[in-house]
This record gives sequence, structure tokens and C-alpha cells, in this order.
Amino acid sequence: MKFNYLRTFSLLSIALFNIKHTVAIDSDYLNNPNATRAELFELIDFKMPNFKITLNDDDYKGLFLAMQCERDQSPAFLKRNDDCYTAPWVDLNQSLERAISKKYIHDIKEEIDKALVDRVIKSHNYNITLSEFENLVKKYSDVSLEELFSHPYGVIEISPTDFSTDKAQLTFELEKETKKFPKVKFSVGGRSTKSYSKLGYNLNIKGDELLYGTKQLRLRAEVVDPTFIRDKLGYDVHNFLGLPTLSANYARLYINGKFMGLYLVRDAFKSQWIKNNYGEENTKHLYECEKSYGQSTIFNCRNDDEKIKNDPNWTTFIEKLEKAKTPDEIKEFFDVDTFIRWQVARYLFGSWDHNSHGHNNVLYLYHDTTTDKDKWIPFLYDFDLNFGNYRDTKPDITFNEVVVDTKNKLYSILEINETNPLILSLMEEFMQQVFNPLFLFTRIDRLKVFLKSYVKKDRTADENGNYPGRFARMGNHVQDSFDYEDFKKNTEFTTIKASQCSGVNGENCYDIKSIGLKQWIAERFKFICKHYHFDCSYADIVLNGSYMENVEISVRDNHKVRDYGCRGTSYSCCVFRDTAVYSTDETGTWGIEGNRWCLFNFKNEGDVKNCWSIAEGYPCCQNPETTVSYTSKSSGKLWGVENNEWCGITEKQCPKGSKYKCCTTTCEVHFTDDIKWGLEKTGEFCSLPYICKV
Repeated sequence: MKFNYLRTFSLLSIALFNIKHTVAIDSDYLNNPNATRAELFELIDFKMPNFKITLNDDDYKGLFLAMQCERDQSPAFLKRNDDCYTAPWVDLNQSLERAISKKYIHDIKEEIDKALVDRVIKSHNYNITLSEFENLVKKYSDVSLEELFSHPYGVIEISPTDFSTDKAQLTFELEKETKKFPKVKFSVGGRSTKSYSKLGYNLNIKGDELLYGTKQLRLRAEVVDPTFIRDKLGYDVHNFLGLPTLSANYARLYINGKFMGLYLVRDAFKSQWIKNNYGEENTKHLYECEKSYGQSTIFNCRNDDEKIKNDPNWTTFIEKLEKAKTPDEIKEFFDVDTFIRWQVARYLFGSWDHNSHGHNNVLYLYHDTTTDKDKWIPFLYDFDLNFGNYRDTKPDITFNEVVVDTKNKLYSILEINETNPLILSLMEEFMQQVFNPLFLFTRIDRLKVFLKSYVKKDRTADENGNYPGRFARMGNHVQDSFDYEDFKKNTEFTTIKASQCSGVNGENCYDIKSIGLKQWIAERFKFICKHYHFDCSYADIVLNGSYMENVEISVRDNHKVRDYGCRGTSYSCCVFRDTAVYSTDETGTWGIEGNRWCLFNFKNEGDVKNCWSIAEGYPCCQNPETTVSYTSKSSGKLWGVENNEWCGITEKQCPKGSKYKCCTTTCEVHFTDDIKWGLEKTGEFCSLPYICKV
């Protein structure tokens, strides 16, 4: 294995530290012999390369136009855009077939129109034009063209955040050097960050070519971090400790000459990274982890190669973990030392987003040729929420409170808790090596000086109010509002508070907090020193010296945004009367239209509150024609079926419900023919609902 553990620095050298001598100390970070980095990351340390992507016309539209169409075709922002209806991904013939099959276009009468439809749908020998399509809509539809092409109707499918092309080209520029790659896979990347206005991207250089030892790269927008530094700092310090993780630096991105902003560029846990670090060619032994991939309390992962299903290696690994009862048993097939070191690092650096059974974890099945044994090695990545950012930001909290997972048997078997001398020893070792203000403040200062002009440009709008690389989205996220002042202040001792609001009047808000980066480091460091009785006098020169004399701890609380869309959410209101209810939460009642979540905008709140079946895990029936399919023997409750799912019968369902109004104020039978009829207070006849016990 390439990764080795770092020996503790001499405290004598630390005692001679002067906080102003940043470059000399910082060079030790970069030259750490235990961190294996691809040549690319060595070359671009504190240099700003350009990644220039070239897309063909169809692919360019598939990203930029598609992002605009996603918004313009949303009911919340509905806007006619003919470019969206004739885009490369649109097949109007298929759209017509869908519209007719779903009866959005119906009762076609004129022979010339029937003939046109037959040529398109039956004979498949003609491509309908947009004007011809619109003519049919005007004559035979109850909705407008833009309504018909909106998301809920499912006539045109669009998903721009799934954008991917194998036909991109890359030009890499660093100072006077240029490298060109004619065939690159370029796609939108990330998970939850796909909802922000500034997207992340993935690069995969095709063929045998490498960009200074790299093939698969990630460009991340760092939207959730006001400092733009936390993720980079996380990779640096973990590499410095010899923990197996990725390398990261910065780059500017251009797409077809359009400046997209500043990005963190890092490698990825893919085959090239494994080859660089462990020597295995074209590995099939990488496992990406995600909580939704299983139900284990230990690890939930699947092979990174999507073609490999029901992987026997993984099944055997989990079975061994489940059966193991002692550390020695686990050490036979799992890298216990690295796992324990990761847990200590998680605590020190404030990592709350790396639970072992969840995401941001990767496992690699390494074959040691010297012993002819296999061993699973844990990797971690994605550190933008570390160091007091976003959630669980409290610095004065213990190891057991933050790290120990009582549901995961590894923690009890391996005695991963603060009473274990090994945990305390590693904690103190890591603090002396890297987690102390001497090193981290120096690193932050140097990164801040290097980045300030680039962050300023990234977070400054042009004369039209547009920011580099941002798309107009359906959601309005407060993280998209972080500005240059946040960068300057949050890297120091200023906490950034921001409020994300929803609701009709923005009444439902939750707060996001990012503690000042240096403040959080200083407070976590001091708390650990005091709580665990460590000798931390080597840091007195910073914490008790002149450096802290002029420090002002403050809070910047000037970001508050209300989301767009239905009821102040980033979702559209449901448009169809018979849409099934799928769930209910504090925001409201949710359905699905056009494969997208939508929010019911009930005029009468009783529609939500009176849905008795939601408490039993099922929606209430919405279609007045739905009949009773089952009567509960225990409760007498009535059940119907909509969209192949049980639903609760309410006062909305009654015989003749499609033609006559269901009674709402009476259950008294006024007269009977083939059904029972009531009489509303207004004197209007009504069909008695099924729930009336008559």
C-alpha cells in the first residue's frame, strides 16, 4: 500500500513557530511524503488552471437550454418557449401520441386533422411541426400549448441535471502550457447539490490519455461553504495524516467560452486513483456507500461497476462482519487501524456527514500480494460540511457524543470510545501534527490570500445581475446567496447565519449556521485540550499571544430567502384533480405528476386535516367516481383503489359522483331510485356519499 502513517512532528520545531512565517510552514503540508498525489495536483498548488470544455450545438442546448426549459415548463414559472418544444431531446411525434393516449387531445373531427394524426402515429411516415401540433391543441384540447408541454402532463420529458455527453473536448491551460483532449465524457455531478443554481461537473478523459496522472476528475461548486476552503482543507489535513483520501485544488471552468466560475477540482475514487495508489489495473473492487443501498447498521455499499450485481465479495464481507465478535476476527479481513484513525479524524475536524452506514464512504477490497490476503480498506471524501459548517456545529462536544454509533457493532467490538487509550493517543498525536491553530491558521491564511480575487469574481454579478455559471432554478436556496464578504469573514471569526423560508408568507423558516472557520478550530482545540487533559502549551503562542488580541468574534445574519413555487416551496402545485396523495408532512400534502413531486394547494385546509387514512399510511381518494372496494371489519372504515394503491373513502366519493355533486351537509335520504339522494340546505339534490351510514 502507498499510504503510511506520519510520524509525530518534533515539538521543538513547533515551539519556534512564528505565525507570520506562513510559507515555510505551509510547504511542509505540500511536501508530506506520506500523501500520494497525482502529478496534476502537485503542479497546480497555488496556481489557477483553466478547464475549457467544448460542447457541440446539441449538447450545449442539452445543458444550457434544458436548464432554462426545466424552469419555463414548470407550472410555477410557466412561460412559452418554442425553443424548448423543438429542442434536440424533443420528439413531437412521440409527444402527440402521448397527448392523444392521455386524452389531452381528444375528439378530433376534421378529416384533414385525422389524416395528419394517422400519418404521425399509425403510419410513422411524417414528422409533425410545432405549428401543426399547436393547431391540433387549439382545436381539440382544453389546455394551451405551454400547459400541455409543462411537466405535469408528461408529454415532453426533460431532466437537465442528468446531462451527460461522451463528445466533449477539454483544453487544459496552466500558465503557458496547454493540453488538449479530443474525447471527454462531461456530465453534471453531485447529489443534493444538483438543486443549486451553480452546478458541479464530472470529467472522464477517454482512451489511454491522462492529464498529469489523472483520468476522472470532479469540479465542485462548493456552494454550501461560505469560505470555499473547508473541502480543500479537509482533503489536505487527511492526506497529511496519511489517511486514504482524494487530492484537491482549484480551477476556473469555461464551457464554450462562457466563464462558469471558480471550482474545487479533485480526483475521484475510480480505477485510475486505485492504480495510482494501490497498483491494481481496472479494479472491480471499489464500493460506493449510501444509506439507501441496504439496511445494514455497519455499511451499505454496492460495487462501483454498475454491471456487477449481487456481488459475492460484498455479501461475504457483510456476513463476516455480522458474525465477528472480536477485534482479531475483524482484523483478518478489514483494515481496523485505518477505520479507527478515520473516527478520530472525524471528531477532530467536525465531520457529521460520514456515518459508516451512510454516504461519503467508499470501501476498497485490496489484495496484498506479499501476504496473498484480501483486506477491505475504508476511504472518506467530501468535507465541505466539516469545521463547524451547516449542522452539528457545536465545538464543545465530546468524542462519544459525535462519533460513537451505538447501533454499529464495530464501535463496541473495536472499543471506539473516549475511554480507550488508543483513541486518546491518536487524538493527541493528530493534534500535535496538524489539528492545532499553528498549522491550520497558517494554511487558511495562505489559501485565503490565494483565493480572494477568484472568489470575488465568482461571487460578483455582471451588469445584468447574473453570476458566473449560475442557472435560474425552480428552487431558491439561501446557500446560493453567499457572497464575497462571507468568504472574507467566515474564514476568520465571524459566524454566518442564513434562513431558508417556505410557506405562503415565508412563515416557515429553518436556520443554517456556519461558525467562523478559525473560531471553530480554536474552540474545538481548546475544548479537547481541557476536557481530555492534554498538554497543549505548544499552541499558546497563538491562542494566548498577540494573534488573538485583536480578534473580534461576530455574527453576520443578513441572508434570508423565501423559496419559489407552490406555498413558498421549490415545487409546483399539483394541477390534476385526481392526482393521488402520496405523503403528508409539515409543509403540506404531496403528490406526483409527470414524475415530479407536487404540492396540493387545497383551498380548504380541511381537505388535509380530514384525510383519516394518512394516519394509516395511505392517501385519501381524490376521484369522486372511486367506489368502495373494501370495508374494514374492525373499524368500519371504507377503502377504495386509485392508481393501484389503497385510498381512504371520504365525503368526496359517492354514486353518480361524476355527474352530480356529493352531499356535504346531510346524510338524510330524501328519495331513492337506483341510488340514495339527499337534499342540501340550498335546495340542491345531491348524491349521498358512501360514508353516510344509510
